[in-house]
Amino acid sequence: MSGELPSSGPNREVTATDGRLTDPGWLVHGDPELILAGLDGASGQEEMLAAAVYRTSGHVHRDAGAGTRRQVLALDAARHGNRKLATNIARVAVRQEMDDPWVVQWATGSDLDSRLRYALPVPAKVSALATMIVEDRGLAVAGCEDGTLHAWDLATGSRYGKSVSARTGAVSTLATAVLDGRPVAVTGGSDQTVRVWDLARGELLGTCSADDDSWVKLLAAGVVEGRPVVVGACVDDVVRVWDLATLSQHSEPLTLHTGFASTLATTVLDGRPVAVTSHSRELAATDLITGEETLRVWDLITGRELGALDDRPDEPPVFADPAYDRTLEGDGDGDGDARHCVTPDLNATAHFLATDPASECPMAVSANAYEVHVWNLATREQVGRPAAAMSVETAAVTVLHDRPAVLAASAHGPVEVWELPTLRQLRPSLTGHEAAVRGVAMAVVNGRHLAVTGGDDRSVRVWDLDGERETSSRLTGHADYVTGVTTAVVDGSCVVVTGGSDSRIRIWDLDGRGQRGEPLPGHTNSVDLLTAGTVDGRPTLLTRGDWHKTVRIWDLTTREELHGRSTSEYTSPSIEFFAAVDGRFVGVTGEGRVWDLTASRWIGVQPRQRGALALETLEGRSVILTSLKAEGVHLWDLATGELLAPPLTGHTSEVRAGATGTLDGRPVVVAGGDRTVWMWDASTGQRIGVYAFPSRIRGLTMAPDGRLVVGFGADIAVLAHRR
Repeated sequence: MSGELPSSGPNREVTATDGRLTDPGWLVHGDPELILAGLDGASGQEEMLAAAVYRTSGHVHRDAGAGTRRQVLALDAARHGNRKLATNIARVAVRQEMDDPWVVQWATGSDLDSRLRYALPVPAKVSALATMIVEDRGLAVAGCEDGTLHAWDLATGSRYGKSVSARTGAVSTLATAVLDGRPVAVTGGSDQTVRVWDLARGELLGTCSADDDSWVKLLAAGVVEGRPVVVGACVDDVVRVWDLATLSQHSEPLTLHTGFASTLATTVLDGRPVAVTSHSRELAATDLITGEETLRVWDLITGRELGALDDRPDEPPVFADPAYDRTLEGDGDGDGDARHCVTPDLNATAHFLATDPASECPMAVSANAYEVHVWNLATREQVGRPAAAMSVETAAVTVLHDRPAVLAASAHGPVEVWELPTLRQLRPSLTGHEAAVRGVAMAVVNGRHLAVTGGDDRSVRVWDLDGERETSSRLTGHADYVTGVTTAVVDGSCVVVTGGSDSRIRIWDLDGRGQRGEPLPGHTNSVDLLTAGTVDGRPTLLTRGDWHKTVRIWDLTTREELHGRSTSEYTSPSIEFFAAVDGRFVGVTGEGRVWDLTASRWIGVQPRQRGALALETLEGRSVILTSLKAEGVHLWDLATGELLAPPLTGHTSEVRAGATGTLDGRPVVVAGGDRTVWMWDASTGQRIGVYAFPSRIRGLTMAPDGRLVVGFGADIAVLAHRR
């Protein structure tokens, strides 16, 4: 993207904070919009840390009350390693919006990245993403699987315009443009209609379509002779170019007979707007995902092909911008000075094409399921050998401080920033998304190079690529998601044991001193089940790997593996979790049936509700927790099947984890769902407290001393009772 976003306008000015960023009361009670606008003005180590803490869950603070903000800010301060700030935030007085019996004792910060500026929640998975700059405003636009469109101001993170219900199905392809000075989004899908939307008003401006027996599978935007156009690759092997200004006149589009195109992008070549398409060399014989590909370049003015890449011309074109300097003011055409970032569209999983249509940077990047290719559009040849890369979903090409770069996102793991054409890492990986990233784009706003990403975790995230990776020392843990949490007593000390999708089993001291030794070896893939119990008087851990279903048993004192067996020999495949009953390990199914792993028989009485969450000992009795949709959490006696408490209600979505324990001599039940943890008195069913988290709850348990241990996102937190 060429040019920068000016900082004019009241909503885009850096608000003077006057040193208030170090005031916990202002962070809890201040207007989130004003605080977020002032974070760029942070100076000094304390203010920089406070700014990073606030940005970590800024999407929560915008719509939350002071009570929820206090909880999440204290948690994020602990995740950043600053317990003093966490304690000071927890002491801020708030109007009692909810019971709050906990304070954060410590937390890990595995998925923190101080370069994160905003996390912008959306109601469904992000399927397409684009950025643009119009007049004095940079925008990010996301299309979701529920058919909605959403836009945000990149300078402030605030919503722009009105959300759009673009179509009945998913927004499968998306492009942005400027029409008569207005930012617009263009969407397409299998209903044969391409729609143009006014992003400010949320209104439909016009439509166009392919032939009756065809539909648009890929979209890209461009400017041809000063007029905005949208380019669509159709399933009838034709690429069509529509003039957005004449849609209402139903003018005939320019047609390019390209043959089957698996991907599409636009750029500028030798001063002329072009479309770039990707094709399989042998369509009938080659797998489109893993097969060899050819890139072809098409003139958007004449409709003629300029020659397939790898067919090197005698005289390569001369570029007007050989230094790729895109930090200067742009000279875009048309009203609004529109400048667009590439938005690769997926025709098949892990198959994309990325160019930079905002400047004459002669680089293109393509990928299949296993390799990334770099192309030089000026010489029309592939650069170097393909680089191995697993499950790359999408990418964007840009220039980062005069160096060509690509932002690449995979189905699993962080977003990478690579130098072109070497594909060497140019910046540390961007970490924080909780699921696959489906769209990436780039922008330069107020002199800062920003990356925008969106994916299956229902969020759009904005990153400052010029920022520092770390802001402070902090506890770090799993490299990926925490999939299980349990507690035990080892050598007289309370510990928490965590399993993760990184295949590691870690043991932590509950006093916050960090991990106890190296992770336990053994599993080669995600650990999906784990529980601790006492067997023959010794603390023992039972774990199961997700892929090979191998069960392993460990002595937590000696850290020795006792034995391991395959699930087919040792358990039922319908088992949802393990537990310990009367010194014996058992498996519990989703229906709440309990299988004694030693005696190989069913025990106890099956509860009258599905959705088993936990099997634990409460006041000397073995009890089962269940929860099904919106029916609340139920507590059952394993021996008799008796319901021991009224339904425990409060969660508004699926409950994923539960536990029991004792607090101030009272039996209690805790359960986690919809990013909150609730606690009830098990005797009366009365709610005791609620704690809000910024990420999905993945597991929880109560320590023997009453502390609450919660796995959320890729991290864990320990909450102590507020005295």
